[in-house]
Amino acid sequence: ILPAQLGVAENAAVWLTEAEMGQRVVPFIAEHLVLVLDRKDVVSDMHQAYKRIEIDEPGFGLFIAGPSKTADIEQSLVIGAQGPRTWLVILV
Repeated sequence: ILPAQLGVAENAAVWLTEAEMGQRVVPFIAEHLVLVLDRKDVVSDMHQAYKRIEIDEPGFGLFIAGPSKTADIEQSLVIGAQGPRTWLVILV
């Protein structure tokens, strides 16, 4: 369970920085990820999101927009190959 800094309504992406993650690897190795986001921190689109995030600060940040998915040459779908299998955003 991690706090999130910003949410984007148009694509359900959530912005996290290393301050929220504790360790950079957490959102990538967690099998199930729960993010807690304040309703006032939801913006309408990515243009608004980039205006709000602090990209000048050193460190690491990322947008997460749902469980990762991949398929091999035989089209066998794998969910959660490069990240959580499930994720939930709780608005408070």
